[in-house]
Amino acid sequence: MPDFLEATYDKFIFRVKNGYLYHPDELWVHIQESFATIGLTDFLQKTRGDIIFLETIAQGTIVQQGEEIGKIETIKAVETLLSPISGKIIAVNPEMEGNPYIINEDPYETGWVYRMEPTNLESDKALLLSATGYFELMKEKVSKEAKKLYG
Repeated sequence: MPDFLEATYDKFIFRVKNGYLYHPDELWVHIQESFATIGLTDFLQKTRGDIIFLETIAQGTIVQQGEEIGKIETIKAVETLLSPISGKIIAVNPEMEGNPYIINEDPYETGWVYRMEPTNLESDKALLLSATGYFELMKEKVSKEAKKLYG
């Protein structure tokens, strides 16, 4: 299986990492043995533009799925980030301080935002999509964005 599913539109290639779970609000979850890594999708970072500021919540914070866990500011907009799962924030990516643009460079690896200790993963999965399911949703979003831009 390839690492990524890819859709091309115009000069843009939108990538979805296989093996990850996705929340429709454009955050991904990579489940490891005792924790989950959370980040922003390639679609979100490409359609919003260069990230110039990332506001995160503190390590140790307990959140529920769908609660606000931060904001990104780009040259185009301010976007609220909603937690894709419930759990405790056990780490905030130290590379983000002063360098939030690494999300634009590598959203699925070095551009991760949080590590969480999940507290309700099995029921949270009901609102998450597989890579294939999210890929289909993302292609619909790409088509809508293109219609906005090009009519």
